Amino acid sequence: MAPDLVVRSATPDDAPALAALRWRWAVPDRTPRDDEALEFARALRRWMEERGERSVCQIAVLEGELVGMAWLAVFERAPNPGDLVRRSGDVQSVFVLPEHQGSGIGRLLMEAICAAADSLGVRKLTLDARDAAVPFYERLGFSLRNGLMQR
Repeated sequence: MAPDLVVRSATPDDAPALAALRWRWAVPDRTPRDDEALEFARALRRWMEERGERSVCQIAVLEGELVGMAWLAVFERAPNPGDLVRRSGDVQSVFVLPEHQGSGIGRLLMEAICAAADSLGVRKLTLDARDAAVPFYERLGFSLRNGLMQR
């Protein structure tokens, strides 16, 4: 692992770099025009500011460049007697740039997401994984149940 790799929580100030990474993840075959990139970065920033801790993003920064991300959507569940605060979470958009895949960055991002979920009191964590990624998530404590990975 590179000594200059930092995994940390994203802030709205990271929105321009995050928007570029999300674009590459979601639309890998098309580079956005400058106006599209700016509009998307502004929309992502607003979205992050509105959601606060209901949406957590962990990012991996290597030598000042954003090279990976993992998102956690936190949901409040209906209270039960004796269990008044119930939260679940859905892991989304886990992505590491292809040139950095296989270097352990994805594992560090997922460990950070799981730690964030634990600190927010999330007890049930789910994600939808491609078949090829199932062994990766199993090594992190997830198991396949009803088509979803759960921890």
